[in-house]
Amino acid sequence: MNWRLVATLGVGVTAFLLAAAGVTGLLAASIEFSALVGLPVGILVGAASAAATWLRLWKNPGARPALLGVAAAGYAVVALAAASYAISSVRGVVSVERALAVALLVGVVAFALARRRPDRFD
Repeated sequence: MNWRLVATLGVGVTAFLLAAAGVTGLLAASIEFSALVGLPVGILVGAASAAATWLRLWKNPGARPALLGVAAAGYAVVALAAASYAISSVRGVVSVERALAVALLVGVVAFALARRRPDRFD
């Protein structure tokens, strides 16, 4: 498996989600359509972080567990959002707080697994 690609896409997704939600939330009180500002900022931040992961960060073996943990958290948020959208019985169970808690747990577990066996992730 190409772990570099997995980490790059996941870090980009995570950075996009954090930047878009952060900017949208900060501007929500002063700008009515704050998502029109937050989404492009999120795309730029996600693309920049993905490029940095691919070009520079993956070359440092000590940073790989953290990159994989961050990537796993982003993938978990997307998977939970997709499940909440597609499966109507899940909508009442999956809230934003629960999704973030599960994503944090998934990220920590991925970090711990990658840290325990760093030789498997080249």
